[in-house]
Amino acid sequence: MHEEAELVALAQARKGDPEAFALLVEYYSPRLFNVCFTYLANRQDAEDCVQETLIKAFRSLADYSGRSSFYTWIYRIAINTCLDLRRKSKRNPSLSLDEAIETEDSLVYQQVPDRQPLPDELAETAEMTRLVRQEIANRPDYLKDIIILRDLEGLSYQELSKILHLPEGTVKSRLSRARRQLMERIKNREQSAARSRLTGKSS
Repeated sequence: MHEEAELVALAQARKGDPEAFALLVEYYSPRLFNVCFTYLANRQDAEDCVQETLIKAFRSLADYSGRSSFYTWIYRIAINTCLDLRRKSKRNPSLSLDEAIETEDSLVYQQVPDRQPLPDELAETAEMTRLVRQEIANRPDYLKDIIILRDLEGLSYQELSKILHLPEGTVKSRLSRARRQLMERIKNREQSAARSRLTGKSS
């Protein structure tokens, strides 16, 4: 979606246009799912958080001031939703994906796209993705949040600063630490796997 089209859809959605909001949902749902899944490492939890994020965003559109981009605003909602779920350490009941949001004159239905891997996905790529996600999940939360949002989601340092309520300098130092730890862990695991393969061949 081009920036101009997004602005038009956003303006119409703020006036209560369900079709305009549906366009924003279609555009942002896949990216929201990716970040929620990386945070929670559970497909159902991620889908629930995406759904809750979109509901919160729709109901709070009147509060969106425009001082930050809509992208930053809705991601902040998604992240806070994930953090809330993670802190509670248990599943929360949430609305069905088939349940509609009621507006003044119509209903808006939420849909989250199927994110299952494609059948022709390369095994090596899938394995590396699994390894990276696993190692990210094992990092402390304050480092995990930084690396997910910067390296996986591509947010700027300024956006990270706003979302995490941290100075940009702190964001950069934490990101450097998170990257270093992540790469060391992956390197160690790859070396261990290589030694295991060599041992297996020689036996």
